[in-house]
Amino acid sequence: MPKNTTSTLIYNLVDPGSNQIKERIHQVADLNTNLLVYGETGVGKDFWIQYLLEISRFEKLVNLNCGDVPENLLESEWFGYKKGAFTGADRDREGRWITAEGGILFLNQIDLLSLNMQSKLLRIIERKQFFPLGSNRETTINTRFIFSTDHDIQQKVRDGLFRQDLFYRISSYNLRIPPLRERRGDIMPLIKYFAGQQSMEIELSPRASQTLKDYPWYGNIREIENFITNISIMKRTIEDQDVDGLIKNAHDFLEITKVRELSLAEMERDYIHYLLKKYRNKKKVASLLGISRKSLYNKLDRYKELDGQA
Repeated sequence: MPKNTTSTLIYNLVDPGSNQIKERIHQVADLNTNLLVYGETGVGKDFWIQYLLEISRFEKLVNLNCGDVPENLLESEWFGYKKGAFTGADRDREGRWITAEGGILFLNQIDLLSLNMQSKLLRIIERKQFFPLGSNRETTINTRFIFSTDHDIQQKVRDGLFRQDLFYRISSYNLRIPPLRERRGDIMPLIKYFAGQQSMEIELSPRASQTLKDYPWYGNIREIENFITNISIMKRTIEDQDVDGLIKNAHDFLEITKVRELSLAEMERDYIHYLLKKYRNKKKVASLLGISRKSLYNKLDRYKELDGQA
């Protein structure tokens, strides 16, 4: 097997929680039914979907993040348009959806879509047909739909922020990816995987290795990847002092949160605010979290609602 492929990463995950995910993915990989994958930011949903593709009968996957394109451009970007559909449309253009024909269309962070777009998406998913902008003829697409969300989408349904009928349509099957603090057996394999990508050696004492296993990794896999990447800029070996630096940098955040009983949403909010205060750069924070800047701005808007400021 090629070194450091997605399959290499997934097969090396040994925690019982990850073994259960693998079993579930093998059960649903070749089905043509809708699948909803959910879990915290950075748990590796993209990795798991890529693994599903590699073991399935499908030949390709088109990964579209629902927060990356402004709402007013989403339909033309996804569904394409006909010449003359709007000012500047001087030719026909195929949208991103059609490129998923015969494969898997992965709509990442579907909870970021507006209620208006959710309504349109419901009909399209049901019929697997859509209208390019400016066209009176529907385009049929043969694809499997997979969706993901970082948040408790059922709570969004209860709050009226996500359509109930769409939720039931997209979640014929659902798969939860647990955070790393529930899969501690995967932490060292992940560190070895990302160190291998950077051609780095690992020279850690048993104490430092245990510290890494005990660390909460609120950013999940993305935080591990960034931990390794930051070390690789300066040197080629991961040592105890690097682990000590990780703990020191996290100390302020842990001091803030350890005496408070926080919901998951509040914990994520505080962690992102901590990163913004530390780095003072939204682009860098978005990169550390493994999300787009648009997704980060959406999260910050939701935190205002959480604080009762909106």
